[in-house]
Amino acid sequence: MLGGLSCKATVCTTLALASILSVAHGLFPDEAGKIDWYRSQLGVPKTILPYSNGDTTGIYAITHRNVLASLNPNNGDTIWRQTFGDNESIGALQLRDNQALTLSGNSNYNSSAVRVWDTATGGLKWEYVHPPSSAYSPVSGAAAFVDGNKDVVAAVGDSLVRVAVDRSEPVWEVALNGTAAYKRVVVQENVVFVIGDAPRTKKNDKPRLHVVEVDVGAGYVVSQYDVADGTSIGSKRLVVIESKEYGAYVVWRDEGNIIWYIHRLGLTKPMWEVFHPKLVQIELTPEDMLTSTITELDVDPGLNEDTPRFALTYKKSDGKEKTVVVEMFRTDDKLDMRKVVGFRSDSGGVVSSFGASAAKVEAKAGDGGASPSRSTACARIADGNISWRIYKDSKNAEHSGEYAYDSSLYGPLSKAVLFYTSAGEARVLVQTTGGLLVVFGPGASEPVWFRDESLAHATDMAFMDLAPPASSAEHAAKATDPSVVSSAVARYILRWVETTRSLCEWVFSGFGLLGSSSASSTKPAALRSVSERIAPSAPLVAGDHFGFRKLSVFGTSTGVVAALSTQDGSRSWTHWVATNGTGVRIEQVFVTRRIQPLSSAAALVTVVGRDIRGRTVVADLDALSGAPVGEESIHSYARGHAKAFALPVVDPASGQQLVAIVSSDADPKLRIWPSTPTAAEAFFSVSDSVFFDLGGKRGSSQIRGYSVERSSEADVAAWNRHSSAATRRQWAFDLPAGETVVSQTDYSSGAQSTALVGRVLGDRSVLYKYINPHLTTVATQRSQDGNSNGGIGIYFVDRVSGRLLYSTVHADAQVSATRPFLAVQTENRVVYQLWQDTIGNATDNAARGFVTVVAELFESDTPDTRDTSETFSSTDLLLPNVVTTAFAAPEPASALGVTRTGSHITTRDVLFGLRSRKLLALPDQLFDPRRPTRPPTKDEQAEGLAPYAASLPLDSRRVLSHHHQVAGIRHIASAPTHLESTALVAAFGLDLFFTRTSPSGTFDQLAPSFSKVNLVVTTLALVVGCLLGGPMVRRKLTNQAWA
Repeated sequence: MLGGLSCKATVCTTLALASILSVAHGLFPDEAGKIDWYRSQLGVPKTILPYSNGDTTGIYAITHRNVLASLNPNNGDTIWRQTFGDNESIGALQLRDNQALTLSGNSNYNSSAVRVWDTATGGLKWEYVHPPSSAYSPVSGAAAFVDGNKDVVAAVGDSLVRVAVDRSEPVWEVALNGTAAYKRVVVQENVVFVIGDAPRTKKNDKPRLHVVEVDVGAGYVVSQYDVADGTSIGSKRLVVIESKEYGAYVVWRDEGNIIWYIHRLGLTKPMWEVFHPKLVQIELTPEDMLTSTITELDVDPGLNEDTPRFALTYKKSDGKEKTVVVEMFRTDDKLDMRKVVGFRSDSGGVVSSFGASAAKVEAKAGDGGASPSRSTACARIADGNISWRIYKDSKNAEHSGEYAYDSSLYGPLSKAVLFYTSAGEARVLVQTTGGLLVVFGPGASEPVWFRDESLAHATDMAFMDLAPPASSAEHAAKATDPSVVSSAVARYILRWVETTRSLCEWVFSGFGLLGSSSASSTKPAALRSVSERIAPSAPLVAGDHFGFRKLSVFGTSTGVVAALSTQDGSRSWTHWVATNGTGVRIEQVFVTRRIQPLSSAAALVTVVGRDIRGRTVVADLDALSGAPVGEESIHSYARGHAKAFALPVVDPASGQQLVAIVSSDADPKLRIWPSTPTAAEAFFSVSDSVFFDLGGKRGSSQIRGYSVERSSEADVAAWNRHSSAATRRQWAFDLPAGETVVSQTDYSSGAQSTALVGRVLGDRSVLYKYINPHLTTVATQRSQDGNSNGGIGIYFVDRVSGRLLYSTVHADAQVSATRPFLAVQTENRVVYQLWQDTIGNATDNAARGFVTVVAELFESDTPDTRDTSETFSSTDLLLPNVVTTAFAAPEPASALGVTRTGSHITTRDVLFGLRSRKLLALPDQLFDPRRPTRPPTKDEQAEGLAPYAASLPLDSRRVLSHHHQVAGIRHIASAPTHLESTALVAAFGLDLFFTRTSPSGTFDQLAPSFSKVNLVVTTLALVVGCLLGGPMVRRKLTNQAWA
């Protein structure tokens, strides 16, 4: 229903909306940055290229979150960034002549885009989008500058295309072997070598490389062949190295062989030469050589004008690792190798070299010319420290340093890059698998700078309430006699003592106007310690009296679990969850044991994720320190899981809330965490009321409901981590033919709670809400055929009984990666957003774009009519009365959420994470589906119903993120505070944004303009007046009595 309104109705709408929005006065300028905080992020880099050319100096990176960015090498600040779409992966980056070349692929359209950016400003200079291709692959593609950086060649799909920079159009395009996945482009004089993984066939089932040689000028295939049997691009036994003077080579080692083979690209036949490692490292044994891996050193090999280099790493029989930098050269047309430098690289060591053309330039001895120097950097973790070295063709390190680092924070090292600042100072950038970037430099007593990019990969978060701050008097009493603070009366007296002391200090300090008498600590952060600079040595353990300060615990796909303060975003702790040295992809975060008064039990956070092989991993962490709890705090199951959810039961022995983990077997089993006999006994005492559903994943055509079968007493008594409970399928909801699930939405924590069981109408009658905690919203994609235009189906299903409560079809709607379906459930209302298109018999002026639909559920369409049963049961035959309406969305959204307060008295705001990088909060009243399409009656006006408007307003005062550009919002979460008026809101995806909001105004708080000084002065004046006026009044009364 998106029709227009009459003039009179429009006036009423304007006035009504003004009254609805009047409670939101926006953000006061002095509150910006105080009640909110913002963190701009890039994501974990997959390619890092230092670059310097004239006045342009920077570190350029492409990340796994599809971001191209330039960083200041001096402090790590972001100079500029360009965010690509979620489904547009950046596969290549090359820097030439102050230009940044990127090749990205969009899986939505099976097409690739070649773009050139200005390295100084990040502005787009030109782009070329290749037409969609059936041979497109998201894991293939490469690009490079040619012809003096005037043109670009790019391997896209099954072809190689040359694009003219000045015209942004193709010069020529040549077909390649369409069955290979091309991942590397090497430019050598007048030819281009396109290298990819050859397809496996029945005749040759081994992995190998396929090389195609193409003429740059004419664009024809010169030759093509296979090489390096048994290896593939990305293998640790193969590299491709380039040099302008020496040419390009493929170096590899066969599995189970100690010999390295070297093939020069461009030969008419795939010929190679043999390199024996003993030529450079004579103490190696054959067993050592069988463990050898190879590393490409030049960060931008196309700029290398020197001899090609690579690094060989060996794991010796004593467990130690040794890395040798090898240089390739020719004498009299004979290929030869020599050792440049060797060093230990055990315990997670990584090495990096820096190309000569981009390295620091030093004067040659003996003449007045200048030649570029060439250095190699290495970094490793050993004995709890990060140690780094910079070698310049010598056994002795030119620069070195060592800093304390705990690998349990962000995992082991994964990459090291050597670069130079604009002042010519050497720096070593170290990257960890968890997403931490740390830069070291000679002469610095601590890391130069660091960036934490792990939270750009956040997948889930949970709020952790903190204990209220204890007074200094309580701390002193507890230190003297802990039993004192166990008495409520004692705590009350101590609190009065503390309040009196604080009041006296405040008065004697000049009513707070003269500042605090205690000087702030000037003690510097611990030097030479990476760990203490990243996370404070004293984690956040105490909250505040209003509940504004909590811990927000994030789980990430890199394995990092991090806790941040909701007040200022400061980091309290981090922990890297891993199995067998590989990070776990965290999927869900549960707070399973909260802080309890007078309890010594640690608060717990339980995370559930998957390892690299897809197996389920569960871990318990201390919520206040991040430390693993117990000797077996991390457990890996043999298989993956289909679902994990919190159970409404607590283990009586540990006080930990149970988490259910449902296996992905055809006959699913249910495991509980913690897996102890006492936990199992508590679970089976309520297992009859535990129900869950499966099949809500994208592409499914059936949703199934299950219950849990009881286990025997003997099984419960012997319950352990390998135990599981059998389940029984209770129902199956089969979708109509041609429909598949695209989304399933349940209530988030606390979203179904309400303070009012009904809606009071204008005539004082009540329309009772239908609130079903087991309600789930299922959205399906209908296939298009000759009789149907497709569309989206919406189903409200009860998860316990499987009953269909309501269904509808949006025949002119679509779902795709760029047009997602989003939904949020709150109380008796479901709000969802979808794309509405002009399909079938739609008129020319039909709405086209994103539409927000609201469905509100009531027990009956008749006021004062409700279900009279004492308890609610999913097996009841009561069906809700569903009232719906639709609005044109102000902007497309990427995430939906809803605010949450403690007692649910405050009206809720619906939160929109917009693609325009805004966080928008719209009041609950706007989404009332009962808004009339005509001028409202007196009863409707008394109820507060505004006339229906076709579109939702985009009020700048309702933008919670104000001037911040919050990119890539994927999730929105909310938590209550101790003040009913105020809720905490977190929006995260690529960036992080946190704020406080008051949907109904701050009715339980003093205004910021309230003067406490004036209150005290007025009170004191009244007291003085009473003291002075009292005797005078009594004297007057006495005189009157004697008169």
